[in-house]
Amino acid sequence: MGIHRIMGNFTTLKTSKRALGFGIVLIAAVVLIPALANFQSVNAIVNTHYVVIKSPIEGTLEGFSKMPGQAIAQGEELLKISNTRFKETSVNEMEVEQKTLAERSLGLQQHLKNLQQLQQELQNRVSVHRTHEFLRLEDQIAQAQAEKKAQESLIREQQLLAQRNALLLKENFISTAQNEAAQYALEVTQSRLDIFQARIRLLETEKQAVKRFVYLGEGRNDVPYTQQRLDDVRLQITEVTARLRENAQRSADVQLQINKERDSMAVSREVLMQSPSTGVLWRKFGSNGTEVVIGTDLAHVITCDNLFLDVAVPESSLGSFVIGKPVQYRLIGTTQWLTGHIHAVTGSGNNLQDVTLVAQLQREKKDARIFVKVNASELDKPQENLCFAGRKVDVKVPREWRPSVWLSRVSSFLM
Repeated sequence: MGIHRIMGNFTTLKTSKRALGFGIVLIAAVVLIPALANFQSVNAIVNTHYVVIKSPIEGTLEGFSKMPGQAIAQGEELLKISNTRFKETSVNEMEVEQKTLAERSLGLQQHLKNLQQLQQELQNRVSVHRTHEFLRLEDQIAQAQAEKKAQESLIREQQLLAQRNALLLKENFISTAQNEAAQYALEVTQSRLDIFQARIRLLETEKQAVKRFVYLGEGRNDVPYTQQRLDDVRLQITEVTARLRENAQRSADVQLQINKERDSMAVSREVLMQSPSTGVLWRKFGSNGTEVVIGTDLAHVITCDNLFLDVAVPESSLGSFVIGKPVQYRLIGTTQWLTGHIHAVTGSGNNLQDVTLVAQLQREKKDARIFVKVNASELDKPQENLCFAGRKVDVKVPREWRPSVWLSRVSSFLM
């Protein structure tokens, strides 16, 4: 009996050892096989970029009651900046110039009115002078034509007398001297007729010139003094009209500049700062009553729509992380695994920090980084949880079995 009992205990112990060994192997398989099949990293965080809201003017902050971590909607008013020290010197100077231009316009308009009245008076004088000159020439022409007719009649009479004297000279009733005297008288009368005809032609020429407002004659200008003054007044009217147009254009330009300056002043006197997007107020720099200058950082805003995972991985394993490859992840402290996709990979030599990132991943110098795009809608109320920015995550990436890589590593180790 004692021997059988000892043999039974030995068999039971042996069975227990086998069960324990099998359990250990099973646990090792459960732990190691997924580890060999997947790359797993706990050095990963949820990250995103923030948007900086800067002050466009100098002034004092008002109504800045939002606190970091509070959800905000796109277009929601965050704060107001009031500039009570704003000066309107430039606008006042332009308004003075505008007033000066208006007074100058009134003066030019009055001057133009006076010139137009003088122009009308001179035109009337020129018209009277031209009419008088025209009538005078017509009267002189009429007189010259009457004298011409008288000379023509006298010539006909002397021609008959010359013919009669020629007959009497043949009969010796008159002397040769008497006949020659009659001939000389006819020639003198003919010359006087030529003078009157030439005078008529000259007067007709002057008459035609007067019709064209040109006055001919010895001791005269081509136009009278009144006409010269009228031409000068016309030039002055043209010059004053041009100055009026320039003055009006300058006045319009100044008024446009005043309107623009007032709009700019309205913006520079008071500005309402609104949220650029729906998200979370991540940081605020200042409170009510804080004095700021142009370009001062006022707040940082993040949006939950652009979340990604920032993951540290060994650079030797970068060949396994290709763009678009699915990645499983879960927030530390949760059990639900979610899926994202790799959208960027960078090596360990890229040590430049992106200052617009909400959180900075702490990694070793030899660690590379992969960036995994995630769908924020799969997370539980991200806007109420600061978009989970900076939250640690557990990441699993399926490994690719590449014997050549393993052989190269073993050979390099042995050599």
